[in-house]
Amino acid sequence: MTAISLALDPGLAIEAAPAPSAEAPFEVHELFFSRTDAAGIIQAGNDVFQRVSAYEWDELIGKPHKIVRHPDTPRAVFWLLWDTIRQGRPIGAYVKNRAKDGRHYWVFAIVTPVDGGYLSVRLKPTSPLLAVVKQEYAALAAAERAEGIAPPAAAAALLLRLGELGFADYPSFMSAALGQEIAARDKALGRQPDATGAMFEALSATAQSLLRQSEIIASAFASYANVPFNFRVLAAQLGREGAAISIISGNYGALSAEMQRVLARFVAAAQDVFRTINDGFFLLGTARMQRELRCFFAEEESEGDAGQSREREMALLDAQQRAYRAKALDGLREISRTAVDFEATCVEMNRLAAGLEVTRVMGKVECARHTHARDRMDELLGDLETFQRTIAAALKEIDTMNRDIQSRADGLLIGAAA
Repeated sequence: MTAISLALDPGLAIEAAPAPSAEAPFEVHELFFSRTDAAGIIQAGNDVFQRVSAYEWDELIGKPHKIVRHPDTPRAVFWLLWDTIRQGRPIGAYVKNRAKDGRHYWVFAIVTPVDGGYLSVRLKPTSPLLAVVKQEYAALAAAERAEGIAPPAAAAALLLRLGELGFADYPSFMSAALGQEIAARDKALGRQPDATGAMFEALSATAQSLLRQSEIIASAFASYANVPFNFRVLAAQLGREGAAISIISGNYGALSAEMQRVLARFVAAAQDVFRTINDGFFLLGTARMQRELRCFFAEEESEGDAGQSREREMALLDAQQRAYRAKALDGLREISRTAVDFEATCVEMNRLAAGLEVTRVMGKVECARHTHARDRMDELLGDLETFQRTIAAALKEIDTMNRDIQSRADGLLIGAAA
């Protein structure tokens, strides 16, 4: 959008400031690049960054990167960003920036640690997810201003909201967002869909379902945790006639205690599979965008002195994309390893579930001998049956999904390594 010229006098024209809602020109095919030191001071950038920000190079180099920060972006986002990269981990985030002339522009920023600072690759977001982000950011930024919420508390609120939107955590959100933005960008540029990205999305969705099934098992276990105690109470009420029930209760209690120990490993293993998949998805997408930016940066015709060696910046990008691609391949191998480990835990859970079924059958036989306590025993055995069936059904689903994850991961590894 160009500035409006107001002719107040023949031969005299004044450039009016852009409207606050005006958007700075930033095309889908373009990519931003900037590099800062550890304190966030700009050290280098590409021509797209300089042009869209509307600052001259001498106004950017040596200045804090927050010079382009827009107040509409919640402080929680920057808190999460800095908390992550200071730990040496990459992050992706939607950010609304403000140019020197007051116009705004949205980016999806991929920020990665490099020696002495941080490197940022930014693309124009065009996926449907952007509309959701705009709405959520507006609400959160308004709450920050109205209620004076500190950034850490606001970040916690953002993570809670992401959970309500169906994302297990921020890493799963940013990997999904990067995948959607790359797919939308490819479509806008008339490219063929990225098969690797599509496979990773399917893999991530399967891992999310696997995690939900493991949580169903954990929830069922918590819901029926009192069954052994209730069996013991019934056995005590029956006196000597309840000896067999007491044994059944003891067996169930032992199985329950062992299952509780295994359950912690089981849920942790499911979370490892989920985390490893999302990490690999994000790393592979990051490597791809860094590779594209390296080519884009090399083809730019610089219109000014960026205060940098273009060769040095391209070498940094090249080194980073190779490193992240290698990490992504390691991640794919790790997916296969964690899936195999998880399968072993599933076998152990199935063994315990089979033990529960034997205990239930024994209880059913014993129930026939105690007609005066049959109603109570039927109720307890019904609880045990529901618990056992819930676990068996979830484990069956998990086994199918885990095998699918291993197969997809192996296929991705072969394709990515080619």
